[in-house]
Amino acid sequence: MPFNTGNKNLIASLRKTFSELLSPLEASIRTVWRGESAPPGAKVVLDNQLLAVARRFVNLRECLIEEKERYYEEICRSFSLAYERDTFPLPERQTFSQEIARRLDRAPIVLSYLEEYDGRHGSNYADRARHALFQFANLVIKSDGRVTDPEAAELLRFKQALYPRGMGPQQEETPPETTKNEGEAVVEEAPRPLEELLAELNALVGLERVKAEVKQLTNFLKVQQMRAEKGLATLPVSRHLIFYGNPGTGKTTIARLLAQIYRSLSVLSRGHLIETDRSGLVAGYVGQTALKVKEVVTGALGGILFIDEAYALSPQTGGNDFGHEAVETLLKMMEDHRDDLVVVAAGYTGPMELFLSSNPGLRSRFNKFIHFDDYNTGQLVEIFKSFCKKSDFHLTAAAEERLTTLFDTLTAERDETFGNARTARNLFEATISLQANRIVSLPQINEEVLRAIEAADIPTDEELRLKGIDEGRPAVGPL
Repeated sequence: MPFNTGNKNLIASLRKTFSELLSPLEASIRTVWRGESAPPGAKVVLDNQLLAVARRFVNLRECLIEEKERYYEEICRSFSLAYERDTFPLPERQTFSQEIARRLDRAPIVLSYLEEYDGRHGSNYADRARHALFQFANLVIKSDGRVTDPEAAELLRFKQALYPRGMGPQQEETPPETTKNEGEAVVEEAPRPLEELLAELNALVGLERVKAEVKQLTNFLKVQQMRAEKGLATLPVSRHLIFYGNPGTGKTTIARLLAQIYRSLSVLSRGHLIETDRSGLVAGYVGQTALKVKEVVTGALGGILFIDEAYALSPQTGGNDFGHEAVETLLKMMEDHRDDLVVVAAGYTGPMELFLSSNPGLRSRFNKFIHFDDYNTGQLVEIFKSFCKKSDFHLTAAAEERLTTLFDTLTAERDETFGNARTARNLFEATISLQANRIVSLPQINEEVLRAIEAADIPTDEELRLKGIDEGRPAVGPL
């Protein structure tokens, strides 16, 4: 298959990242160069690094030398790299680019230069280069639709060289294991069509205000793309968002959909979602929090970083809390990776306002706010019925009536700890347990009995209170 088929967005994103690395790379080379001759240009160093990576992995392909040459030439053309014939097998003469190839099992020389620059300027270009080089290697390997055992092993070695302290990207970036079935592997999927994603959004129960906000945001980005294609000026608007509302109101679900919408619009290169909270970002020792934040953000590059209960990063008790260090590091990385990272901070309405007021940088970077309303009784019943449908159960009329009465009671008494859809999920699981207790001793159990949920299977209000199901406690699966 052609190298750029289904990968145009990723190639464009990587080319942009590599071009942005040239200026700091050039400055660092000229600062640290101690050779007798003139220092090499940044583009020469970076291009040779990419050529060496490409050759390393193309050489592993199980095909004729002529086919490797054609594939290598296509990679060079896609990234505007200088192409040399007779590349396979590698020439014996020692060249600067061959020296880079020899050192690929150690930290790439590009990283050494950029780490030096980051140390002098407090920037984060080395992390961006790590992420881009690893994506580039993945792209080269996966574009033929299969990953062999030698390719997987070699990529792991390259990853270890890029991330010597285990600060690697998320597991989904590593190539899938080969199977006994001709070593076939899953190639990176193309972005889902925007129409399909919007249809999935529309199918969600409730969330009318949220749906309208997401559609408005989508339309704005589409128009900005149209203006850019016509050579017109575009507005540099921050894409980071605040989601506020009570638990179980669909914030994670919408964030996951939004990540895919952004990828479909070429706003993000990968469109995945990384979820975290204070425990995932804040360490207990001086100097460790910044490293922890960098690791999490690096894994989220190309997608959305979803920070649940984000207000916990800025506790109101004051004192020497490492949460403030996490916020400062996060803000810096949001700026460094503003072209391929979206951060969604989520939590209760009141605490989120205090969170934004705790640091001037937060207020300036989060300028889009989406409120998630609580579900009403009818919507909670529909959510419960959706769980039934997915698990092949159905409610009798009497059971639905009792369920409606129960949700009326729960919603009338709820506070900010009420779990909304999580409560519906927990209630469904309790109902299935009660149904099993009811039917297990019946003399005859047919398919209809196995599927039917009767009124007696719906827990009472008192049973829910004893189990804590009416509170906003975590449930199994995303909501």
